[in-house]
Amino acid sequence: MKKILLVIFAFSAMTSFAQQLPTMRAKDTAAIIKATFIYNFSKQVDWPSEYKSGNFVISIMGSSSVHEELVKGYSSKQVGSQQIEIRKLSKTTKISQCHVLYVGRDCFDILPDIAKSLEGTPTLIVADQIGALDKGAAINFVVDGPDFDFELSENNATDRQLFISSTLKSLAIRIK
Repeated sequence: MKKILLVIFAFSAMTSFAQQLPTMRAKDTAAIIKATFIYNFSKQVDWPSEYKSGNFVISIMGSSSVHEELVKGYSSKQVGSQQIEIRKLSKTTKISQCHVLYVGRDCFDILPDIAKSLEGTPTLIVADQIGALDKGAAINFVVDGPDFDFELSENNATDRQLFISSTLKSLAIRIK
């Protein structure tokens, strides 16, 4: 009887695991990592006082998977005393007030226009395309195989009245 129960248990465990495999494979690990980085960037930047009340807004342009991971993992969290609000934006240069704007690869072509439209606003622009710092991003993901790093433009952050912590600076692989 024990052998039969063991075989049934083993079979049900294998069936359960096999059913989970497609979901596990479907996970976008890159999106999970980017969402985690974006949340942690938020905790390492200081915004002007007028941006320290109300919700802490993180907007995502493009990249639905990064948006989904931010919503799943961070929409119930806070940055300082501010509740995080995650917004999904369409491909446009008309952007309402936000603390962090992530511009996905599929919107990289309008990054210069976005940066221009946000001139003078304390918005941390994060991207993940070669040359993004030259087009107005303050932080750019650098992906090399399984490794995720980021580079930082201190000038782009300062121009937006953002103070980048020494911790975040020390973690960047390059500061421009």
